[in-house]
Amino acid sequence: MRGVLVYITGLSGAGKTTLAKEVIKSIKDKLNIKPIFLDGDILRECVMNKDYSTQGRFNMALYYVKVAKLLVDQGFVVVLSTISMFDKVRAFNMENFQNYLEVYLEVSEEIRKQRDPKDFYKQNIVDMAGLDQSVELPKNSHLVFKDNFDIDFACEKILEKIKEFNAGIAL
Repeated sequence: MRGVLVYITGLSGAGKTTLAKEVIKSIKDKLNIKPIFLDGDILRECVMNKDYSTQGRFNMALYYVKVAKLLVDQGFVVVLSTISMFDKVRAFNMENFQNYLEVYLEVSEEIRKQRDPKDFYKQNIVDMAGLDQSVELPKNSHLVFKDNFDIDFACEKILEKIKEFNAGIAL
């Protein structure tokens, strides 16, 4: 098995964690391998970082991808869900991961506000990416799913790409 980074990005409420969990389940069930799930919010909590400034977010984004790189280099399939506000971080990924799949969830603000799984919109959270903090949205993602996308279809497409990275290896 060749290591792969599946990098799922989008703004808060886009469905990153929901999709990531389904992708993890699909990889286990259909490819019979145990992937590693990394979530930006959980990683931030692990290191007790509450710095949501632009620089703080950039530092955490680099931390996330460096942790993922340690694992991918050891042959693991890593699914990382994170807002990913910075072109520099995505460029780092493109340059430093041989098997890199960027998945962008392009979900309208209206739908994100309706979902609001963490009540960020209701609570008028300060320093929210995409609202009062500018975001460099992905421009060259391998896969883009919009608004009320079909999660099963998205999982199928992601698994197809993982298989392509591992062509010739029995999964």
